[in-house]
Amino acid sequence: MWKPIRLFSFLLLLSFVLAQQITKEFDINVELTGKVFEEKPKLIPPEKLPMLQTRELDLSSELLEPPKFMEFVPVKPVERGGGISCGEPRDALSYRLGVDYYLRGRYALAEEELSKVVLIPNSPFKPMAEYVLGLIAYSRDQKDKALELFRSSCQFSHIYQKPACEAYYALHFILRDSVPENRDELWQAVKAIKEGRVQEPNCSNVVFSQYCGYVADFVRGQENVLYKDSTSLRSAVVKYFSGDLRGAKETFSLYSAPSSPYREIALYYLALIEYREGKGEEAFRYASILESLNQRLTSELYALLSERDIYLSRLTYSITKNPNFLERAGIIAYNAGDYSLALLNFLEAGNVRYAVYSAIKMGDYIRVISLLENKKGKDREDYMWLLEALYWTNGDLNPVISEVSKLYPDLAREFSGWERFRRGDWLGALGFFEDPYYRAIALYNLKRYKEVISLLQGKTDQRSNILKARSALMMGDTKLARSFLTERSDEELYLLGMSYFLEGNYQKAVSFFGRVSDKSPLKAKALLRMGDAYYNAGNVEKAKESYYEVLKRYPDSEEAKQATLSLFEFSGKGVSDEELEKLLLDYMQREKNPQPEVIYQYASLLARKGDKRGAERELLKLLDTPLRFKAILKMAEMEEDPAKKLVLYYKVYKEAEPQEDRAKAREELIKLYTSARDTKSLADLLAEGDIQDKVRALGLYLALKDASSALSLSRELIKAGYRSRDFEKYLIDLYRQTGETDLIGYVIKSPDRSLRGEALFLLGLDSLKKGDKKKALENFVEISLNYKEEPYYNQAVLEGAKILIELGARRDASCLLERFDLNKSKPEEVNSYNKLRQGLPKCEVR
Repeated sequence: MWKPIRLFSFLLLLSFVLAQQITKEFDINVELTGKVFEEKPKLIPPEKLPMLQTRELDLSSELLEPPKFMEFVPVKPVERGGGISCGEPRDALSYRLGVDYYLRGRYALAEEELSKVVLIPNSPFKPMAEYVLGLIAYSRDQKDKALELFRSSCQFSHIYQKPACEAYYALHFILRDSVPENRDELWQAVKAIKEGRVQEPNCSNVVFSQYCGYVADFVRGQENVLYKDSTSLRSAVVKYFSGDLRGAKETFSLYSAPSSPYREIALYYLALIEYREGKGEEAFRYASILESLNQRLTSELYALLSERDIYLSRLTYSITKNPNFLERAGIIAYNAGDYSLALLNFLEAGNVRYAVYSAIKMGDYIRVISLLENKKGKDREDYMWLLEALYWTNGDLNPVISEVSKLYPDLAREFSGWERFRRGDWLGALGFFEDPYYRAIALYNLKRYKEVISLLQGKTDQRSNILKARSALMMGDTKLARSFLTERSDEELYLLGMSYFLEGNYQKAVSFFGRVSDKSPLKAKALLRMGDAYYNAGNVEKAKESYYEVLKRYPDSEEAKQATLSLFEFSGKGVSDEELEKLLLDYMQREKNPQPEVIYQYASLLARKGDKRGAERELLKLLDTPLRFKAILKMAEMEEDPAKKLVLYYKVYKEAEPQEDRAKAREELIKLYTSARDTKSLADLLAEGDIQDKVRALGLYLALKDASSALSLSRELIKAGYRSRDFEKYLIDLYRQTGETDLIGYVIKSPDRSLRGEALFLLGLDSLKKGDKKKALENFVEISLNYKEEPYYNQAVLEGAKILIELGARRDASCLLERFDLNKSKPEEVNSYNKLRQGLPKCEVR
């Protein structure tokens, strides 16, 4: 029993299947390429987009403190020779007298004598005199003068050089917050730590011994009593980076309170700890507090918090209004393969280039054209994608080619070739192409296969190898074809299977067809050819299994039609629907219990012919088979009555186990409800979906004023800890409809500053309504202090002033009214403001 193949040319017939009886036929060209001719390769945007990675900061350098006090080496007295010798040099005499005065505490006389030494050129006593003068200047709090004297003294070798140098480094750190270049084993370490490189000091033979002990404790993360805050926080940093988050959190929490030293550093690390523990909302809460203290750290923190999660990126944008975070959300979605979500974010961020990439990944070339046609200042890549989109939408390339011919002549030439290629003028296209691969495609379509292989000789990239392998197969040289192929891609595996199939080595053919991945567009074809290989090898049962697998997994594909024919042992002939109908009828008449897959194929054929009644008759036979939900979907597809169509889709949506059937039904239901403007049903359906769909449903319930459904769904999302700007805005709207304060109680913890303030304002009004004026006043005052840019700011000031007047605190009310922003006020607010001011005393701070 044989199902060999009719190859594409008489030469191949002679060389390869001369002695075989040919009963199964297919066109190998179509099998290899899916069409008669090879098409233009699609230009592909990057698989991944780059995103700057933000690193967690080690802020130890900001925790290292300069010395709390200077550590000086005492000045030694200069021994007298037995009286003032008339032969003693002037500088030696002045230095000796200056030191003597200094040791007796007569600093003015000491400074006078030592200054004389400094003025004497090349005096060996000058560096020592400068050191003593530096001590005197420091004692008088003339720190800048002392710094310069210590610096000068440090440059020369003398008995006080090391003390002078250390004094210079220490005082420079105190005054300038930096340490000069040096070779001292203590101060080199201090400089390294300040520059972000933790280095342990060597404390032997140092002048600043107590300070060196602190630096050593600091590096090891041990507490030092004299520098308690610095070393406690450094210890927490060490714990954080070693993974002891609990220990680190205890210390950082102590320093996160207002007026605590290093509060911004504590807040930064607390946010990181919450983020590491998966508490994104808490991380953003700390970030929002940090925003008013340290913009640099806040920016670093937002960049870090937003780099792994689309929701957090958008949340960061809602707080900062920085479109870079929208772009980051787009990049995360793009790199995860969610190109539609990426497109929305890139469009909102204004990044046209990345929006084009996303649209191309979606195959939406119409969108690409709309993005690029009116873009000003197009560059080469913009024109390339515009021409590519016009090519695949059958648009007119010539106007753009003319526009680009002077700017980018190489691009114009290439697409002039593709314009001819698209018309089937491959010989004409050949004259424009310079890329060897593009020329090879044109030659392939001209059936000049030897020239293809010759032209691509030496090219070892995957697409060149595949084209050479196809050409070799078209020439009948299966071994040559295999010499070009690896096993790294599904297409290569398929071609390897075809090469062995053509040789009659069906066992090897099956092994390669079977390795084509389930996600590959070639999988249906591979299963079909696997069935053919089993059939030709005499394994009919295995062949049937493969054909039925095609019918089960790809029931509406062209391969399913071929598998049906194969099951009737008529594989390979191009048959019309009429011929297929006859074959199916004959088969089902012969078989008492035809397989459900065959019945489904017959029903599909009747549906294509427009025989709705006949199709339904066959589909009803499948309601007790594993294909029952596919049958119902097909009936729903044919049904013209929207109400009946709805019932059928709903049944599949509620009862189907195969996820693809359920997803299809849900998609169709959404379309039906949307088309019928049945907002309530659409909302109910969306409420059963994922979180994003639930939020959409909440918006619809609010529009319908269905407070009961909206409350139930809102509390479900609140219980799950979900946050987004849209959701929290809906909660505020729902509060306005229902007065349920737990809704705005949730929004008060929002990372979105504006919504947080609005919730505070509404809670203030609610407290006022309930008679709790003190609580209401607290909320209104907080808004007056922290939410000046918000639209409810002036109203909060007015409400707070009213309460203060009622409480008799008229002067405080006057002071609160001074915060009223006349520049952003509404006319009715100005009227209230003027009325409240009448008769109030002037605001005076007591």
